[in-house]
Amino acid sequence: MHEAAANDGAYCPDCRRATAVTSEWRTFANDGASDDRDPNRVGDRADPFLPDHVGGTTIAYSAAPPKNASAADAAAPLLTRRRVDVVGPSPENALVAAFRGIADMADRLGLVATIRDRAKEVFKKLGEAPKGFPRGRNRDTVYAACLFIACRNEGMPRTYKELASVTAEGAAAKKEIGRLTTLIKKHLGDQGEGRAMDIGVVRSTDYLRRFCSRLGLGHQDVRAAGDAVRRLEERLDVRRNPESIAAAIIYMVMQRAGGSKSVRDVSTATGVAEGTITAAHKELAPHASVLFGG
Repeated sequence: MHEAAANDGAYCPDCRRATAVTSEWRTFANDGASDDRDPNRVGDRADPFLPDHVGGTTIAYSAAPPKNASAADAAAPLLTRRRVDVVGPSPENALVAAFRGIADMADRLGLVATIRDRAKEVFKKLGEAPKGFPRGRNRDTVYAACLFIACRNEGMPRTYKELASVTAEGAAAKKEIGRLTTLIKKHLGDQGEGRAMDIGVVRSTDYLRRFCSRLGLGHQDVRAAGDAVRRLEERLDVRRNPESIAAAIIYMVMQRAGGSKSVRDVSTATGVAEGTITAAHKELAPHASVLFGG
């Protein structure tokens, strides 16, 4: 075996056959001097949530001579090789497709890899549970429900409306995602999968920074909103969804700062209905002195 430093490859000195597995040997081996070129090009890394034999590459052997083979070729020991992608039998095929669907949704929502992987874990546990999850569900909404649980589990919650936005049905899937989330939590909880369902308590502050960023609020306004939510949690008993409280507090902060954003603008940015924001604002307005310190 000899290594050719000039082209970052390796070859057999007798037959000159390229044997390197660095970059592709003859094409684009040293295309450009940037550091971001792919040095291996041997496919994606293995998914830790898939069985070891799924998604790999193997060699298939044929016992019959190829068509139009010469007599000499037909008489010689035959070892016809071809590269094939292995995706496994049908259940594993479905798992690969599900993981791709979850990853696609996570990418479109800008979710981090830990959330994506947690959602895969939740989905896989559904299939492994002794009492399988009922079939016939819309795949998109199941993936979205797994992501909803994963977001909560990792302390970075998303609303049902946000998750519905990346399904084929759009906003119409919101209610179904909520229903499936409840079913999944109950199903895995009954099967002793408490760790996967440990979604903790969601607070308004978990939504605050993301909502403020979408509305273009400055650092001072973001801090004022955060302080208001903290005071609300310490001193008031407001029984509303965390995202509704976050949206209403942000609207109050913008009003106090003389901003031009409307309730509709806040609704568009947060996914909380205009009527819900208005109602929450009406409930919180009498406590403005508590929320904003006078």
